[in-house]
Amino acid sequence: MLGTLLRLRVDGERAAERALATAAAARRTAELEEARLAAQLQAARAAIAAARRDGDDGGNVGNSERAADAQGRRRFWARLEAQAGAAAAALARHRTQDLARAIDADAAARAANVRARQRREVVEKAIARREAVARREAERREEAEIDDRYAGPRARTNTPTTGK
Repeated sequence: MLGTLLRLRVDGERAAERALATAAAARRTAELEEARLAAQLQAARAAIAAARRDGDDGGNVGNSERAADAQGRRRFWARLEAQAGAAAAALARHRTQDLARAIDADAAARAANVRARQRREVVEKAIARREAVARREAERREEAEIDDRYAGPRARTNTPTTGK
C-alpha cells in the first residue's frame, strides 16, 4: 500500500517539476520581453533627445526658420514623444500584467514542487520506519532463536547444576 502511494507521490513530484520548468521558461520569456520593451523605450527617448538636439541648431532657430518648418518639427517631436509614451505604456502594461503573472506562476509552481517533494518524503519516511521496525523484529526473533539453541536442555530444568 505504501509502495503504491510512493509511486503516486513520485509521479506527482515529477509533474510538479515539469510544471516548474514550464513556469520558469515562461518567466524567462516574460523577462526577455521586458528587456526588449525597456530597450525600445530607451531608444525612443534617445531619438527624442537627438531630434531636439539636432533641431535646435544651438538656439539660432528664430528668424531664419519658416513657421511651417517649425510646425513640422514640432509635429515630428510630438510623434516621437507619442512613440515613447506608447513604449512606456507597453512596458508598464507588460510589467503589471504579463511579467507579474509569470512571476506569480513561477512562485506557485515552486511552492507546488516543494509540497510535492515533502509529500513524497513523508511516504519514504513512513516506509523507512516500517522497514526499521521489521528489521528490529527480525533481529529480536533471530537473537531469541540463537539463545534457545545455545541454552540447551540444561536451561529448561529447574535444578541447579553442581558441576558433577
